[in-house]
Amino acid sequence: MSQENPRPSVLLVDGYSLIFRGFHALPLLDTDGIYTNAVVGFFSMLFRALSEYRPNSLCVMLDAHAPTFRHTLYEEYKATRKPMPEEMRPQLPLVRELLDSMGVAQFEMEGYEADDLLGTAARLAEEQGRSAYILTGDRDSLQLVGDHTRVILTKTGISESVLLDREKVLERYGFTPAQAVDIKALMGDSSDNIPGIPGVGEKTALKLIQEYGTLDGVLTHAAEVKGKLGEKLQKGREMAELSRELGTICTTAPMTIDFDRCAWDCMADGLPLLEQYKMNRLSQSLRSLMGITIKGNQAFTRKPAAKGFVSAVQALPYAADEEPADQPAFLVSEHGVITTAEELTQAVRSAVEYCAGQGEPLAFHLGSQEATLCLSDGRLWHVPLMRDLTLNGLYEDQVLQILRPAVEGIPFLVHGAKALYSKFSSCRLPLPEVRQDTMIGAYLLHPGRASFTLKNCLPSSPLLEDSLDDPDGSAYDIYTLSLDQRARLEPKGMLELLEGIEQPLTTVLFEMEREGFGMDIPTLDDLGRQFSGEIEALRQKVFLLTGEVEFNLNSPKQLGEVLFDRLGLPAGKKGKAGAYSTDASVLERISDLHPSIEPLLRYRKLSKLQNTYIEGLRKQVDKTGRVHTTFDQTATVTGRISSLEPNLQNIPVRSEEGREIRKAFVAREGFRLLDADYSQIELRVLAHLSGDPAMRDAFMRGQDIHTRTAAEINGVPMQEVSAPMRRSAKAVNFGIVYGISAFGLARNIGIGRKEAESFISTYFERYPGVRDFMDRMVKQGYDHGYVETLFHRRRELPELRSKLRNVRSFGERAAMNTPVQGTAADIIKLAMVCVREKLFSAGFQARLILQVHDELVVECPEAEVEPVSKLIQDAMENVTQLTIPLVAEVSAGKNWFEAH
Repeated sequence: MSQENPRPSVLLVDGYSLIFRGFHALPLLDTDGIYTNAVVGFFSMLFRALSEYRPNSLCVMLDAHAPTFRHTLYEEYKATRKPMPEEMRPQLPLVRELLDSMGVAQFEMEGYEADDLLGTAARLAEEQGRSAYILTGDRDSLQLVGDHTRVILTKTGISESVLLDREKVLERYGFTPAQAVDIKALMGDSSDNIPGIPGVGEKTALKLIQEYGTLDGVLTHAAEVKGKLGEKLQKGREMAELSRELGTICTTAPMTIDFDRCAWDCMADGLPLLEQYKMNRLSQSLRSLMGITIKGNQAFTRKPAAKGFVSAVQALPYAADEEPADQPAFLVSEHGVITTAEELTQAVRSAVEYCAGQGEPLAFHLGSQEATLCLSDGRLWHVPLMRDLTLNGLYEDQVLQILRPAVEGIPFLVHGAKALYSKFSSCRLPLPEVRQDTMIGAYLLHPGRASFTLKNCLPSSPLLEDSLDDPDGSAYDIYTLSLDQRARLEPKGMLELLEGIEQPLTTVLFEMEREGFGMDIPTLDDLGRQFSGEIEALRQKVFLLTGEVEFNLNSPKQLGEVLFDRLGLPAGKKGKAGAYSTDASVLERISDLHPSIEPLLRYRKLSKLQNTYIEGLRKQVDKTGRVHTTFDQTATVTGRISSLEPNLQNIPVRSEEGREIRKAFVAREGFRLLDADYSQIELRVLAHLSGDPAMRDAFMRGQDIHTRTAAEINGVPMQEVSAPMRRSAKAVNFGIVYGISAFGLARNIGIGRKEAESFISTYFERYPGVRDFMDRMVKQGYDHGYVETLFHRRRELPELRSKLRNVRSFGERAAMNTPVQGTAADIIKLAMVCVREKLFSAGFQARLILQVHDELVVECPEAEVEPVSKLIQDAMENVTQLTIPLVAEVSAGKNWFEAH
């Protein structure tokens, strides 16, 4: 009898879960100064799962570094997470680099967690007739177990795991996959800071669910439960329902996956990189996994690796928009391989002559294996790059030097101009004129995309089959992509955004990265000593007040035992490991009950400043005494610029100690720092977009908008507004921009939920134009699938098509805040371009060195302070015209603290 063909399978990997487990399970491994224990742990678990289950497809899901829809539901979601260990941080890009080299499909999406991508991918797999294995160390994924979805749950260390289907989940844990979320809703989760119902632990939650079946069943019968537990259930209904929303994995994230393109038969391509990092055991494991044996100096494999791996479609808002736009056909007429400097010199000479004569740009791409050049007449040249294992070709700096005539004479089409600028600059070459940057074009068309590598930005049409198959793509791809993008951008009104704001901004960001920010090391060291001294004094004070000789204040387990077992203070809920929660919210609730809590909280605060900022920044200072951040122009869906490694946009300013750190950021000798800040730009944009008469009137009169709002809401004259009234009004003003809920406002300003609802209702009565504007934006999102800024930056809103209420709510809030926040981001970008141009055209030495949301920092010679201050203020206030004035304030100082 013939058997039914088995379903093809896909292995879905919870990336950060495995990375964290690897880091904590293995001792620190150091290869030539590079920590690799997390990397080794991750790939050991991955290779073992591939070997054991032999899936047809492989996808790795990663968390994006951005808030998710859960943060909008509950501001304190994951707020108690400890900072990532410093030894682990540099291992994350190494994992990604290795996955890239192996051709493994990776997914991340702003607004969603890796869990949501796992859930969505598992659903897509089942709909496509596949079975799914989810490899993770997180029990949250148990809720995804179904008819054709199973979880491979890692256990202690990295060598053990258990495969769980529905029956195994029930047998092992006492609940079904469908009940997993309800258990969490009752007991909470200290690791994610999901509140649950205070006083309900894991055993109680399990007992209640086993008795009543579901959370709704428990809450329906809460009044029947005797004693204090019944009171807790009735009182905690809202928190339980919120916790269920927070804990439910979204399975409708706006992504599409072609699992057939997620094969893993190219993983052997990662062997050279593994060997470069001296990960010999991983190299051996991968050879064994891929069936590679070594005879003499020849490698043999049982199954040849496929060429031209193309990763899966990445997190696209609308897959249909990936079809190539209508445009004239662009075909290769001639292509060849160049291996000598003479041949390349001749090709560049020919390219310059053609482009100059035709007024056309040159497409250029610098990949990992080859450089490629392409002309509009279809000529395509490949230049193999001399790498470790390459015998023929040119070195990268040779290629760039030979390109000088083209750089100086004709415009370029490139993908990722800022990275290319760095290459040219290191070779002491001028920066090329960029006609179009296809990476930025892809970002404008799909701002929610997880990755903007050239391969991930290409339409569905295949690469040129007889190219050298560089895994990074080619100049031919850039040329076709540029034509496709222009055909899409123009009808959407976004060409001006590309050419007038985003592409000029790339040059500004590159120059800011190159300039860096001066650091006063003695000041940083003084702060470090000051913090260290107080941290140690606080440690001793806590020991004295608790009556303990010594224990680890950083250990929740030891701290919980001291506070709750020995001192008898009222305990919060216990976590999964059975330890008491000692997060900030728990300690703040008992701060009046014991004198040790206040110094303990301050100890934690100073320790974070010391570890994250004092020691972290100290390591990042270069030999010239400056620290250089990297600006990411494609990281956010709203258009904001982000800063990383180090994140200089996140230097704390709210606490006195945090502000002290800004004193270590200094101007070089003979210079001053100018700090230019837009005044309430998002509220001014809101007033312009909404046209609300009262809000516009406040700005036209030059009134303090928060005082005016407090007067409107409280029904008092502006002169009678108290400081608490203004603080509450300020919270509402800024909260409204982000679609704040009554629940969120109540927590932010410490009032009851009903009072917060009344506050918001009165606000909209006084500013009806704001309510009308937000309703219009939500309607536009539902009607058209997107909203846009004043400068036509679009944000697609696939969340509004979700069947899940919480996902739709996230989409509605995005529809409300994107036009405001995105327009403000566009204005500050335009101001950066304008300031930079004016400084250069006027011949000033002053240079932009940092942007922090609505704030610009300029390093300026002392003799130029007055004229440059006026130039910056004028540029920022007049860069665009709204119906209400833009206001910028400029101040100067020797360090950032003084200037701000």
